[in-house]
Amino acid sequence: MDRLAAGRRMRDLRLAMAGAGESPASLLLGRGAAVPHRHYPDGDVYDFTSHAQFYCHIHRHGEFGHIHLFQRPRGMPAGLTPLVLSDEANAPCHLVAVGFGSGGDLVELFTTNRWVTGEAWYDAAAVKAMLRRFRIAAKDGLAPVAAWLEAAVAFYLPVIETLVDERDAAIAEWSRRHPRTDPLSDAALEITSRRAVDPAADLAALEAGA
Repeated sequence: MDRLAAGRRMRDLRLAMAGAGESPASLLLGRGAAVPHRHYPDGDVYDFTSHAQFYCHIHRHGEFGHIHLFQRPRGMPAGLTPLVLSDEANAPCHLVAVGFGSGGDLVELFTTNRWVTGEAWYDAAAVKAMLRRFRIAAKDGLAPVAAWLEAAVAFYLPVIETLVDERDAAIAEWSRRHPRTDPLSDAALEITSRRAVDPAADLAALEAGA
């Protein structure tokens, strides 16, 4: 899916959600108060074809929530090897996080340090290879969210790839400034890169230049 098609699909899916009185965040978190650190949905969304995975959560009351996207090894391109293994044999790679605003819409994209999710750590080149073939599907009520996420990754792929490069640069800089600590497990470094986004405005800008 090219960026323009992805942006339009993302828009159309979001409009359909709005027509039903929903948003990506409300479909995941529900209408009640979300419980901090609980995964929504229970057990996460896992695509047994692509082996991609995601969940939504909040860290504290009053937050609007964010999604963590992952790729499990069985769905990765051949030949990719983690720089740092996890204790989990089938440990995933964290691809990107999708942050929601007050209206339940995507407002930012960000990457996280390894300790945040306990992932197997892959370098930027490997993560970008995974992102370029990212696919995710879900059943029932979360199918629109999965389709919206797949379109969002395709639409924002250049931005996400830059964020992944910035992630590695942030880790390298942290290591230089704090040589006695392991940067990947240093709790003082949580968010490694982030970017505010506006899907409607960004799609309009792309259409204007098409």
